[in-house]
Amino acid sequence: MGNKMNFRRMAAIVGRSSVIAGALGAANLSTAQEAPEERLIAPMGGLTMSSDSDGFDSLRTRAGVLYPYANPWRYSGVAVQSTRYAQGDFRNTVGGVVGFYRDQRRDTLAGVDVEAGVVRVANKLRPVGDASWRFVPASGTAIDLMASAELVETRKALERGIGTVFVGAGVERQFSPRFTATGLAGWQTFNDGNARNHLRARLIWLAIPDDGVTLQLRLRHFGSRKADVDGAYFNPEKYRQWLGVAAIRKRSAGWYYSAALGAGREQTEGLGSRASYLAEARAETTIMRDSKLVLHGGYYRSAAGVVDNPNYAYRQFGASLVVPLH
Repeated sequence: MGNKMNFRRMAAIVGRSSVIAGALGAANLSTAQEAPEERLIAPMGGLTMSSDSDGFDSLRTRAGVLYPYANPWRYSGVAVQSTRYAQGDFRNTVGGVVGFYRDQRRDTLAGVDVEAGVVRVANKLRPVGDASWRFVPASGTAIDLMASAELVETRKALERGIGTVFVGAGVERQFSPRFTATGLAGWQTFNDGNARNHLRARLIWLAIPDDGVTLQLRLRHFGSRKADVDGAYFNPEKYRQWLGVAAIRKRSAGWYYSAALGAGREQTEGLGSRASYLAEARAETTIMRDSKLVLHGGYYRSAAGVVDNPNYAYRQFGASLVVPLH
């Protein structure tokens, strides 16, 4: 009954574009170098672990190959993955295959970034992945079209094979070198008949340019069409949240770091207003010549994460490695 699809996937949809990177000048912060346009083969692998205060754990492993691989912003490939879920006496393993295609500009991230595949759960095939298309119609303005699909990761939802698909559009506007605003509108459907409308916004102020420090106000809202989902997942009729966030992006000793700390309030129908927190960190570096190692983690506390647990918390850690072969 967790709210993990909001914590993990929906946050990624809004945050993985160059919204913050554009405000900070990501091209100057990145540790990766522009690679020559070679058609390299690049084995890749990764794992992601998560747990929550309901005792629901997951471990996802992935292995594959990228070809042709030119650089971290231009490649294609395929991978197989396996996700193991556990909660009390519940055990479930979900396997699948995903494909990758990325062709983006390094400085603005304009272009296409796709990760799409299928998994098998409850004897059903369900789509998974993320896709985004970013274009820059004018200086200081960017538009993102995006879509994602995933499983609803609770015991009841996995036993029923419930999945969800999100489509949305976002706009970013840099009003000055230190102030940027973003907005997003989206529609999310579930294969149990439920649907949600989403609205997101961020106000971003570059507080300390030399150190890559920003202060942000993050707002989000969603409303659900179907009130009763038989306890399969967290589903308030209306949900609102605001967070004040301090974030940093920094390069040091061959590593590129980013982190964020946030606190605020959330409100749900029938549960009132409660505190909400987040902590996120990411680090990446180049090892063994051109191999790229990425580490990331997060802690999210949502007082209304599940109906019967006002202290719901969700934790995640992941690592990935890409090894271009020359």
